[in-house]
Amino acid sequence: MEYIIGSVILIIILIITAFVLRKKQYKEVDKLEEQKLDIQHRPVLEEMTKVKQLNMNGQTEELFEKWRDSWNNIVDKQLAEVDSMLFDAEEYIDKFRFKKSRKVREDIAIELDKAEEHMNEILSELEELMGSDEKNREEIQLVEADYKDAASLIRNRRTQFGKAAEPIERKIMALEPKLDEYHNLTAEGNYLQAREIVIYLTAEINEIIMMIESAPELADDLLDELPKELNELKDACKEMDEQQYPIHHLNLEEGCLVIENNLKEAERHLIRLEFTEAEELRVNTRKEIDEAFIALEDEVNARTHLPAKIANVRKLLETLKIRNNELIREMDYVRQGYQLDQEDLDLPKEKETQLEELADTFDHQNKQLEKQLEPYSSVLKETEKIETELMQIDEEHKKYAGELEQLRSDELAARNQQEYQIKAVRDQEKIVDSANLPKIPEFWFLERKDIIRQIEALDSYLAERPMNMKAINQHTMTTEKMIETFTENTEEMIQAAEQAEKVIQYGNRYRSRHETVFIGLNEAELMFRNGDYQNALEQAAESIEKIEPGALKKIDAL
Repeated sequence: MEYIIGSVILIIILIITAFVLRKKQYKEVDKLEEQKLDIQHRPVLEEMTKVKQLNMNGQTEELFEKWRDSWNNIVDKQLAEVDSMLFDAEEYIDKFRFKKSRKVREDIAIELDKAEEHMNEILSELEELMGSDEKNREEIQLVEADYKDAASLIRNRRTQFGKAAEPIERKIMALEPKLDEYHNLTAEGNYLQAREIVIYLTAEINEIIMMIESAPELADDLLDELPKELNELKDACKEMDEQQYPIHHLNLEEGCLVIENNLKEAERHLIRLEFTEAEELRVNTRKEIDEAFIALEDEVNARTHLPAKIANVRKLLETLKIRNNELIREMDYVRQGYQLDQEDLDLPKEKETQLEELADTFDHQNKQLEKQLEPYSSVLKETEKIETELMQIDEEHKKYAGELEQLRSDELAARNQQEYQIKAVRDQEKIVDSANLPKIPEFWFLERKDIIRQIEALDSYLAERPMNMKAINQHTMTTEKMIETFTENTEEMIQAAEQAEKVIQYGNRYRSRHETVFIGLNEAELMFRNGDYQNALEQAAESIEKIEPGALKKIDAL
């Protein structure tokens, strides 16, 4: 019994599932039907009628017929076939033959895609044709206006274009047949072919306008200005050669020949309307001519400035040789009294060698100049280099002479400093005496003794021959630091003594009433009498602060 009930339930479920699937299949068919109707109701014919605004001849008429046949084929054949296939698909669904129906629907989708693709091709080509006509009318007006302006400009200002006038004019005139061809194609309804002509004419007229804008200046430079400048360069070379300028290193004769050939080549490019190549040659030629004139100007300037520069270097050489000899003698004298580093001992000899080498180079340059074997600019450059090195030697001489003189100054300063240091120690002794301390601590006497020994040790350094000034200066600096420390310690000792005395006197008021104060102050007084003033101060302050916190601030204010 249970088996029968289960089977019945299963059958019911299958039946329900089948009907659900069938309903879903019907919806798929409905979607395809909607797609078919969308294609069928597109206003393709209405769009095609716009073509009748154009000349219905030639290419336009052929395209119109082709589009109409294609659209009729889509509606009458492809979509009609789709109708039949939709009916089959529904019939298969009615019979629950879903697999068969799905295969038919797939074929319908393919046919509808093909139909839509063909329809889009028609609309795209139609749009292209209509757009071509509109663009052609707009752009041909600009082309014809530019064509007339260019032709008029060439006629009226022909001389400004030089040898480029005729080829540019021929290029302009070559547009006239193309313009006629455009109008003929438009009249014949061949708008797409006419579009190609318009694109060609636009590119050509733009190129012509560019040529008209750049040709006058280019022609003027290549045919007039640069040839004139080349002749000026040749004349300048000839004149300088007559004035015996050594300019053979510039190779200007060969350079002028190259420039002349480049100008001829540029002229050929200009006549052939190869403006890019002509412009490149113009730029390079201009650069070469300018560089040649700069080189010649450098030679003239060098010849003008050389005499004064040579005289200055010669005088500087003589002066530095004399000074270097004086420094050698000075160094020999100074080294008897002072120790010198090996670098200081070697420097005058090194500079003597350097001066001899520079003098030889200078003489060689002058001989080359007299024989006209070297250009003036080269000689000037080398002479300036020698001058720079001589000025460096001059600075080193001054620095070296200053260092030798400084040795004497340092010795005198050390002797004066010794006297000052002795006075500084005596001043501290007077300060301690006037402080009336009950006892001077032992550390103070030891510090003073060390400083006096340090001051007296300087005599042995000053007595050495040759003296070691580096050691003397270091010794003096060490003594200075010792005196500074000694002065600070003396001041701290006296301040501690004065403060300790104040605190002890202030604490006497508590001595009889507080045993701890009594004991603390007695210990502080003992330290004070023994010269231990800092500990005495700390002991007294600690004893009083226990009884009267903040007492030290009151004492400081007294």
